[in-house]
Amino acid sequence: MLSAVAARKLRLQTKEPASPAAPVQKSPSLSPSPPAPEVTPASRTGTPKRRASDQTPKSRKRKKQQHKPAEETRVRYFEQEDSFHKQEDVIPVEDDEDASAASVSDSDDALDSVDFSRAPGNSYQPLVQAAKSGSRRRAWSPSAPLPDSSEEEDGDNEDEPTPVQLGTHSAHAVSEQATAELTNFQLLVDTNTFHITAEDLLPLRLEAPFNKQRGTLFLLSVSATLALTGTYALTVLRGAVSLGGVTLAASGVTHRVFAPRSAPLPVIVSAQGDDRDLDSTPLPARIRSAVHGGATIVLVQELHTGVEDLGRVCRTFEGVFKPSKWQSAAGSELKLQGAHIVTGPVQDVAPMVVPPSWETAVANCLPSDAGSMEQIHTRRVYLVKGPRNSGKSTFARMLLNNLTTRYRRVAFLECDIGQSEFTPGGMVSLNIVDRPQFGPPFTHPSVPFAAHYIGATSPRASPTLYLESIYALIQTYNIDVQHALLDDDMLGTTGLDDRITDHIPLVVNTMGWTKGLGSDLSKKIEEMLEASDVFEMEPPPSEEIWAAPARTQPGYDSQDGGVTARMLEPIAPSVLSNYYTAADYRALAVLSYFHSVFPHVTPPLVSPTASSWDTTLPLCARLPYEVDWSVAVDRVVLTGAGMEDVVPAEIERVLNGAVIGLVSHELGAFDSPSEDDDSDTSNSAPRIPYTQGAPAPVPSTSRCVGLALVRAVAPLPETALHVLTPVPPALLAGARTLVKGELELPVWGMLDFRTGDAGDVTGLERARLPFLRWGKGEGAGGGKRRVRRNLMRKGQM
Repeated sequence: MLSAVAARKLRLQTKEPASPAAPVQKSPSLSPSPPAPEVTPASRTGTPKRRASDQTPKSRKRKKQQHKPAEETRVRYFEQEDSFHKQEDVIPVEDDEDASAASVSDSDDALDSVDFSRAPGNSYQPLVQAAKSGSRRRAWSPSAPLPDSSEEEDGDNEDEPTPVQLGTHSAHAVSEQATAELTNFQLLVDTNTFHITAEDLLPLRLEAPFNKQRGTLFLLSVSATLALTGTYALTVLRGAVSLGGVTLAASGVTHRVFAPRSAPLPVIVSAQGDDRDLDSTPLPARIRSAVHGGATIVLVQELHTGVEDLGRVCRTFEGVFKPSKWQSAAGSELKLQGAHIVTGPVQDVAPMVVPPSWETAVANCLPSDAGSMEQIHTRRVYLVKGPRNSGKSTFARMLLNNLTTRYRRVAFLECDIGQSEFTPGGMVSLNIVDRPQFGPPFTHPSVPFAAHYIGATSPRASPTLYLESIYALIQTYNIDVQHALLDDDMLGTTGLDDRITDHIPLVVNTMGWTKGLGSDLSKKIEEMLEASDVFEMEPPPSEEIWAAPARTQPGYDSQDGGVTARMLEPIAPSVLSNYYTAADYRALAVLSYFHSVFPHVTPPLVSPTASSWDTTLPLCARLPYEVDWSVAVDRVVLTGAGMEDVVPAEIERVLNGAVIGLVSHELGAFDSPSEDDDSDTSNSAPRIPYTQGAPAPVPSTSRCVGLALVRAVAPLPETALHVLTPVPPALLAGARTLVKGELELPVWGMLDFRTGDAGDVTGLERARLPFLRWGKGEGAGGGKRRVRRNLMRKGQM
């Protein structure tokens, strides 16, 4: 018996189209199956239900269409050319899902070849597309749930993995990520790859500590690509390379690169050839003789920071700096500890794909080498906005890295308190960097130049505090940062660096909440900034139907009152979204912050970035600071939903094990305690300075220097707090206010990973631990509340 697909093909080949000029003859039935036996009422009740294998492969609806007169059958416009004519008579069916899809009605088959995409003139018309061979998944389904118009407002879906959207732009990006060859460089030892020792590096005069470490030198031809996973130090000695959308020219600067498999890998691409003489690059004779033409010379060295051991702390990311289990053993001759070559497409590795519109937009923002003084000293504030999962944060980091190649200092204002770039979530911060940052956010935590603690991953509970904090940071940039004067003595250079020193541009990354209250907050931020350039990410294809973009095409530029607005195409979520959720990245960022080690001496007007990570001991076994809160603490403040209900008698229990913000404030920032607050001070027992329902510190007169973990609170009448914080001691003297918000320590931070068992906390079995529940809650109301928001009201139909 023929399959349903072959029967339909045979029927379409012999079918005569309807003609309006003459009546159409009735076509005979071509069904290979005999007619179904007539079922009498007696047999309907007396015989058991027939199995699915005994039924004919054609549905009842298809039979009615076959016996219907041809003059009554209308030929639909998208059946002018059928893809079944181009197929073979035998069509293999892989699984039951494909077989069931092949036996649907003609109307369902037609929907598979229709692309509901946006046509010119903001109208949506079905466009006919030929079915691609091997594609058996629909690009659109009428049974798909409607897009949630308030998912950012609740945040219940933030912890779930984001599915890959199949659309005009995302499908193209997914196909690029799936088929892109990560490395096309043919590694040949002593021909284009050389292992050099520390003695060979002495003439290069690299910065410490890389001037004493061994490495591997690569000779890359034009357009050669090299993808490495792990951690390594990169120095361009001749020519130029492109790394993560940033062009790095030959210099003596060594860049730290962090390439875990949990984030898109930056690929080293030879950008251009270099025909200059090799006399300016002191290399050993055996390497100099192998250099020919415009080969680019790249030095890769080992980088030991301890960031790889964060996988022991947060087991979700264990082994992300090591090669994938699907990766072959090729490239072992690299002989660099911590760095590994990725040769081809791997299931859990995705390269960083930079759309062309991004490269064009960034190139238009960079000042030219021979730019006028007016161009250099013009206020440059770059605002990046758009929905979440569109690549907004990736583009903001790419823009920041490119600006650091032209400016000595670049400021970065982080307004996304859910997925922050330089700090854990819950903070709006102003950071100042002086070199590119190659790696995901957890690889470069920093102590911000100025910050304010919100205490939550969404501003919906405290929108006023959120806007006031951002306004205070904008004023800090305008007054203290924008036109800061930097000379060679302050920078510690000899004048060889030709980057701009007397102006510091600002890059602003906004949150992905673009609807409802989030849209209003974003508009307020844009009004306060007075940005010179606005980059807006085009909404994903799933949201274009409901929210038409302000511009029409990606790459569209417009001028409005001196503001340049650019519409950029989004990038599709990579395959990594199937392995890690937003909650996983937030937990890793917090744990990376508390295990990081910041340098005590940094250049002026630069935010200290973590130089290494200490994971020798878990947080429960590290030596804390002992703080006498009766002397060192002026005020304890609780912020967030429900915090106003905490009575003073419960403040010790609330602070125990809490993540708090260390806030420094000016004198007189708080009003003196009233007589009612001191009514109980007649007792000899002291009391933590907490007032129920007290407002958060005013952002204009306070700053958050960092976060801390209260590991223990001594019972009264003791006045000691055991506190863990990575903030340098020099910044802790002025932090006399403790702010507790909704941010909590991840469960991974409570574990003792030295035992090797994920179920042990401080050496105890989790079944014997009080106040700590694993997995889902039990009983009514024990699980996380889920709200269904895909039901439309009558006015939304």
